[in-house]
Amino acid sequence: GLGLMVGVEFASPTALAHDIAHNANAPKNMASRVAKKCIEKGMYLLTTSIYEVVRFIPPLNISKGDMAKGCKIFAEAVEEVVKEG
Repeated sequence: GLGLMVGVEFASPTALAHDIAHNANAPKNMASRVAKKCIEKGMYLLTTSIYEVVRFIPPLNISKGDMAKGCKIFAEAVEEVVKEG
């Protein structure tokens, strides 16, 4: 059926050196840490199995208000994880 899925890939210190996602200064386990913080804030995110990627799968009829709330939660979670290192 119809739907929407958007992925966000984070840089990773454990990616292979030739991988565009490789960044030695990036926080480790970024995707799972961001997802955990989002869940704590009331938004469920899916991660992938081996990549530093989170997936957003909102309903197609999501309201602008809920979309804004989700973006705010995600931004806060990313900022918190980056500050933690």
